[in-house]
Amino acid sequence: MKLKNLPIYDLIAIAGIFILIYAGFSTIANILIGAYLIFTVYRNYPTIQATKGSRAYNAGNTDIAMTYFEKAVKHPFAKPYIKSSFGYVLLREGRLEEAEPYLLEAAQMKTRDERFKYNNILNLAILNWKKGDIDEAIDIVENIRDDYQSSIMYEILGYLYIAKGDYEKALAFNKEAYDYNKDDNVITDNLAQSYYFLGDFDKAEALYEDTIDYIKFPEAHYYYGIIKWRKGDYLAAYQALSTSVRLKVSFLSIVNKDMLTEKFEALKKEMAEKGLDVETLKAEKKRQEEEREAQEKQRKDEEAETFTDDRKNEYKVD
Repeated sequence: MKLKNLPIYDLIAIAGIFILIYAGFSTIANILIGAYLIFTVYRNYPTIQATKGSRAYNAGNTDIAMTYFEKAVKHPFAKPYIKSSFGYVLLREGRLEEAEPYLLEAAQMKTRDERFKYNNILNLAILNWKKGDIDEAIDIVENIRDDYQSSIMYEILGYLYIAKGDYEKALAFNKEAYDYNKDDNVITDNLAQSYYFLGDFDKAEALYEDTIDYIKFPEAHYYYGIIKWRKGDYLAAYQALSTSVRLKVSFLSIVNKDMLTEKFEALKKEMAEKGLDVETLKAEKKRQEEEREAQEKQRKDEEAETFTDDRKNEYKVD
């Protein structure tokens, strides 16, 4: 780190240490070094706690994460991004009244980090949406759309269009988002949902086929399962919808646990009425796969045999 980027108190401490050393006051210099190190640990305490909080939250330990974050934000040296991060976590947990003060405070703090500024604006957009003003939320993000081209911006605005029910606009925007970052699972899910709500189930299914094994949020499995159910693939539908029920539902979603459970129970009821059970379907799928593999092997063997015969004929003498 360059000295010019250090806070003023760091510069004063470092300068004081060097002056004392060169002046021959090594004992006092060592005391100052020790005090400076203790102060550095104290100053970085909120960052350490927030990092632990983020890891705990990503691991699904919400209560532990909240404890870490609360320690971090109450510290005198809590940085703006820490308060914003805690506000976002509270937002995801549906604790709007608790989240709002942290998000608003973070928005008022001065920072040279453009990413932090825009990410906090996106958090405020989400807050407006969940408070019931989706038009204001969309306006907020649209106002920074040209200035902040990022995956998170595309994720949020694309989903807001879906949440509002503006599916044509969602489709156009989520196509653009997919071109920007097709490796982002949220963006891919947004595009698939856009196709789904417009009734283009084949395109939605194709997107899910390529990504569903890697997606860890329930919405994608929910819509993929419905598509498979519509197409009569009961095993795939069962597997997808059962996965959607097991995964944690975010407050920042248009689906909820009741929707997931209701759809899964409806599928199981229909399967029972048709006399279908999962184990039988799995066995049938395995049989079909083995049959296809055998046919493919036979085709390759026949091609190899034909190739060998053709090579032999090249050397025949009339």
